[in-house]
Amino acid sequence: MTGPKPALSTYDELRAKIIHETELALLMGLLHPESVPRIPMVEVGKGTFSRDFAREFWRDAAGIEDPEVQMEAR
Repeated sequence: MTGPKPALSTYDELRAKIIHETELALLMGLLHPESVPRIPMVEVGKGTFSRDFAREFWRDAAGIEDPEVQMEAR
């Protein structure tokens, strides 16, 4: 019988866990590129995105109401 996982007790354990989760997320994105959103990009010095476009993109990608409201709350 398994119970709740114990809390991570050291920085190194937490670091290893974060690295492992990041590796898995990257692997899934590489194996299934159709299932991850494309992040729009513009070559440096060749154009820009409007603040409204960036706000709407990241709001939708992160699933939050308004990124600036979220940032102010911190």
